[in-house]
Amino acid sequence: MCKISIIVPVYKVEKYINRCINSILNQKFKDFELILVDDGSPDNCGKICDDYATKDKRIRVIHKNNEGVSSARNSGLDIAKGEYIGFVDSDEYIHPNMYDILYNTIIDYQADIAFCDYDMVNNKSIEKYEIPKILNINKFNNVEALNEMHKENGVKFVTAWNKLYHKNIFENIRYPYGKIHEDEFVIHTVLFNSKNTVYINYPLYYYYQNEEGITKGKFTLKNFDAAYAYKDRMKFFKEIRNINLYNKAQYTFVLNFFNCYKKAFNLLNMDNTHIKTYKKLFASELLYLLKCPLFSFKEKCMWVLFCINSNLYNKYLQLKGEIL
Repeated sequence: MCKISIIVPVYKVEKYINRCINSILNQKFKDFELILVDDGSPDNCGKICDDYATKDKRIRVIHKNNEGVSSARNSGLDIAKGEYIGFVDSDEYIHPNMYDILYNTIIDYQADIAFCDYDMVNNKSIEKYEIPKILNINKFNNVEALNEMHKENGVKFVTAWNKLYHKNIFENIRYPYGKIHEDEFVIHTVLFNSKNTVYINYPLYYYYQNEEGITKGKFTLKNFDAAYAYKDRMKFFKEIRNINLYNKAQYTFVLNFFNCYKKAFNLLNMDNTHIKTYKKLFASELLYLLKCPLFSFKEKCMWVLFCINSNLYNKYLQLKGEIL
């Protein structure tokens, strides 16, 4: 058994996959397996992965039909042998010390999850490779981490790829098939299952701003998947009877839902069938949302208007200049 299983979903990243794989193979931490999941990529990615596997025994390659990031990650989780799990997106790359720092931090702090900050990079970026002598490390219990996740800069708590997890965290968790925003569907359960989560306040992961990558496409109706994820999160916090987190999840749900609704209306010319579908999604939570203390009376009146007469609500948004 190796210490770490690193899972990389691979799809249509022929220009970037070598950089990604090399950044993993060049890790200071050596006791890992690299699971490359070729998710039916139509370019040469599958062959590139196979070529790497012939040169390094730590690499295993899965070839499968294209079913999306969630399915690819799950395929890797199903065969992972490591005591700990990490994910890297195939158009991105990591600092040479990333897994060494994450692993040693987990051991030193007896944590279930360790995660780092990330830098957004492009072809002109110059990465910071020099590690400070003293790293700023913060420790959270499960409820504290879930609260941090809902703060304005909480996205680093949500993303899957800047973390190292004890394998037990994923014992009963898999990513949702066919969804985008897949991290949003599982992160509340992941963080709740972690008794101790530690954060290293230094960027060791490089998030590449590439329009052709797995998660960086244009807006589509699939972006409403995030609203369904937040609905699941609300249900989870209700079940564990944490009203504070429940209210925060409601707040995130509402902001995301209407942000998606406005974009869909402006960019996609939604038909009545889609409007009815998403109105039904929102209306199913309306009675609970009206009790949420984080919204004003005026906002709640607008929700009721949306559920009763979406055409009138749309005219209101047009008068405000929020939709065309």
